[in-house]
Amino acid sequence: MTLSSRVESVPISGTLYISEIVRAMEKKGKKILRLDIGDLNFRTPDHIVRALEEAVNKGMTHYASSKGIRELREAIAQVYERRYGVDINPERNVIITPGAKFALYAVLYTVLNKGEKVLIPTPCWVSYEGIVRMCEGIPVLIKTEGEEYCITYDLLTKHYDEEVKAIIINTPNNPTGKIYTLKELREVKEFANERRIFVISDEVYDSIVFDGEHISMLDLMGLDEGCIIVNSFSKKYAMTGWRLGYIIANEDVIRSVNKVIQQSISCVPPFIQWAGYVALTSEESQEFIKSMIKELRVRRDVLDNGLRGIMNITYRRPEATFYFFVRIPYKGSSVEFSKRLLEEHSIAVVPGKFFGGYDNYIRLSFGSITVDELRIFIDKFKEAVRHLSS
Repeated sequence: MTLSSRVESVPISGTLYISEIVRAMEKKGKKILRLDIGDLNFRTPDHIVRALEEAVNKGMTHYASSKGIRELREAIAQVYERRYGVDINPERNVIITPGAKFALYAVLYTVLNKGEKVLIPTPCWVSYEGIVRMCEGIPVLIKTEGEEYCITYDLLTKHYDEEVKAIIINTPNNPTGKIYTLKELREVKEFANERRIFVISDEVYDSIVFDGEHISMLDLMGLDEGCIIVNSFSKKYAMTGWRLGYIIANEDVIRSVNKVIQQSISCVPPFIQWAGYVALTSEESQEFIKSMIKELRVRRDVLDNGLRGIMNITYRRPEATFYFFVRIPYKGSSVEFSKRLLEEHSIAVVPGKFFGGYDNYIRLSFGSITVDELRIFIDKFKEAVRHLSS
């Protein structure tokens, strides 16, 4: 028996690939310094957990609307109206999803016909290419310019043909920690508007900013112009395992995404949605975000200071997220380097190959590691780089 060629063409998730190897080693009692996983070692705030418990006790354990509970959609619309001054209708422009990854899948399944192309500036999140392929589209990876990973109108134009249906941007960016500038986003808008293609903006890290300010595509581009926002509760509220996300788009997109949800998951569990509502609307949540960013900034700075002292590596200091994208002095592949780093030095990172083919890079995550562990990592990594690059 043969399997679907559609699924066979989908690459594995690079982050989950490394995580599985690490879990197997940890089961054997091996202590690993984890800088691979895009997760946080902060507990979900107690008031959010209590909200879920109260929702369950009140009987919110049955089917909900496939679009999501009204209270949560209204709260999301209000947040974006306050933040960006845009008019968002919670009934027509917002839909709730089980995390941002499914949101991206549902959006791409909705907008793509078989064989249509999606432009993806790189370095990019590991799952974009695979999700596009699952939706029978063709991912077009575009290497951004220079050490600042710049997107330009001319660069996008070079990769455009009439089969292009959409572009995915991710700001703040995973894996680089870059916030795209107003100039770059204006050029994305100009490029997309001239060709009447969708702009799918993944803004999951919009609240984890250390320097500068996040700019949403909604600051520049209307929903009726083809702007689609994907966001989630995972990072900003330390709710990665809760699987709660959302899409903001025009009425036609939301109507079609709703069909995908109805014929797949039916709805996101309403008790989880209620917890998301409380997370979004409570003052305690905003204090939690401030506290988390303060700690993450300390980790960012400790790692930045430590990496500066390691010869022959280069990187840009991230102004957002909790990642460093580091160029390594290694003659082999980033997968080989990462495996050796794990097996010989007990350090887990993600190979740059999985972020759009950057095979002489690795991604370091400081979301799930303490400051003390970071200092241990710096000493071990310095020795590992010297050993593996010799």
